[in-house]
Amino acid sequence: MTEVEAAVEEAYAQHASRILAALVRLFGTRNLPLAEDVLQEAFRKALGAWQTEGVPENPAGWIMAAAKNQAVDAIRGQRTGQRFSEDLAYHLDSGWTRAYTVEQEFADSRIKDHQLRMIFMCTSAELPPENRLPLILRTLCGFSIPAICRALFLPEATVKKRLLRTRERLQGHTFAFPPAAELPHAMDTVHTVIYLLFNEGFASSDQAPDAAPIKLELCREAVQLAGFLVDEPRVVNADTLGLLALMQLHLARAPARLDADGRPVPLDRQDRARWDRVAIAGADGLLRLAAGAPPGASGRFLIEARIAQQHCLAPAFAATDWPAIVALYDQLVAATESPIADLHRAVAVAYAGDPRGAIARVAQLRDSGMLRGSHLPLAVLAHLHALLGEAEPARRYAEESTLLGGTPHEQRSMIDQIERLLADSQR
Repeated sequence: MTEVEAAVEEAYAQHASRILAALVRLFGTRNLPLAEDVLQEAFRKALGAWQTEGVPENPAGWIMAAAKNQAVDAIRGQRTGQRFSEDLAYHLDSGWTRAYTVEQEFADSRIKDHQLRMIFMCTSAELPPENRLPLILRTLCGFSIPAICRALFLPEATVKKRLLRTRERLQGHTFAFPPAAELPHAMDTVHTVIYLLFNEGFASSDQAPDAAPIKLELCREAVQLAGFLVDEPRVVNADTLGLLALMQLHLARAPARLDADGRPVPLDRQDRARWDRVAIAGADGLLRLAAGAPPGASGRFLIEARIAQQHCLAPAFAATDWPAIVALYDQLVAATESPIADLHRAVAVAYAGDPRGAIARVAQLRDSGMLRGSHLPLAVLAHLHALLGEAEPARRYAEESTLLGGTPHEQRSMIDQIERLLADSQR
């Protein structure tokens, strides 16, 4: 990559989502493809000009000016029969006010507002869940289509089809904040989608045997989006702070999560000296702030962050306050009615001293609607029986679990941990 290409790529990573947000504000969500075309043309012009003239002293300013000029040209060339943002249409149609209106919408204070609207647009409950992550990576994170394919382990044709369908769904979408009465629930959806993005990086669903178990690029994008929300007084609530704290606590443990061969290291074997204590302290501060923030719609992420905090507070695995974690899982199950949370609670119950009670609960959950046919209860049963030193059921459940699902990394980690627990029980 040449110096100019590197400069353009850096500018794209830093400013593409900001520029696109302003363009969508001007053109309206019905014209998302036009906004993307204008964005790409601005960067194409930058690449050509900088190769001839050199990289300017202020690359961001150059790109912004190019995008504004390109937007004015696009509006002038397509205004006949083209419907732009309803409340700006009159000003964009007039040659006297067009350039001024574009300039105003590209102001830093306005762009921040546009970015918030983009977040709500990309996480809208009206969009199919499988289409949200490609849209977020494309419009909020500035990923190219090949980069989205690599990040989500999807074929290019699938990504393009999902983006096309999403653009069609957004034809009638209003580029606006949710009404005040709907904001907590809208934020709950935003939080969930951002955490899905984070989790796709932290616990990759990539099924390839040689796939990286952690994709930190996606984790950092999710953290950046959550940080943007935390800095916005109009939308931040206790769950927003909890979400950011939760992701920071997970990332704080990331340096110890893989061994030298890139294989996952279970929590009880991680070298806690490698955990990032500065990040943990930052997350603790966010949780203290959450105590005085408006409540979220579900409270899920605040509770999950406090569970992760308990793990980080323990100087060793054996010193973990499992009764406190069980109590927090009680709150999480009550708040979410999630059988997955109930599964995690069962593991905590086992480590708190009641493995038989935990096994009985997992057996019940195994037959529940959402988990019927899932590999997860079987993996937990394998772990719990191994914890008790019961080799035959532990290995049987592990084998059944691998037949039903899980990534290769998850399966290898489960089997390694079961064999280690069985070996420990014989000592």
